[in-house]
Amino acid sequence: MKDIYVEFKGSDIKGDSRDAKHKDTVEVYSWSHSMRQPKSATASAAGGHTAERVEHGEMIFTKDIDGSSPKLYQACSSGLVVSDVIIYFYRAFGGQNTTGNPSATQNRHQYLKIELKNVIIASVSPAVDEEGIPKESFSLKYSAVKWTYDELNIDGTKSGKVNIQGAWNLAKNTPNLT
Repeated sequence: MKDIYVEFKGSDIKGDSRDAKHKDTVEVYSWSHSMRQPKSATASAAGGHTAERVEHGEMIFTKDIDGSSPKLYQACSSGLVVSDVIIYFYRAFGGQNTTGNPSATQNRHQYLKIELKNVIIASVSPAVDEEGIPKESFSLKYSAVKWTYDELNIDGTKSGKVNIQGAWNLAKNTPNLT
């Protein structure tokens, strides 16, 4: 089981999560994102390419329609800039869902955290699928991103490879969050 939570810090965009560690965050069940190095305008005589300015696509999420939906619609409509958004990714190990309860038979462990700066809600697309379940996708654009990864062992404990970080500031075209 994998769980993803989106926290819109300092804004009134609140989800319905009742998770012990992520109360009022937006629970999502799918996420996609792309980054690409465009074809360079210049190439060497040997046929090689040079690096260009990276293109970051929108981060796209899918979720159930919930308490965050009206505020997402409003934020998208108004062009609201949310200064900080944090996305938490968890993996479950064991039996029932018990995040935050280390004495239970299952624990979830955070393995990836993505921090975004100066975020706008680029799109929101509510829909009802063929099963009649109301869902929606929303996408985020940002000016800077930081990724932090902790490798987990098969039993859910952290391996020796923790706090592996990368970052990119699109506004400055540099590898920092700020």
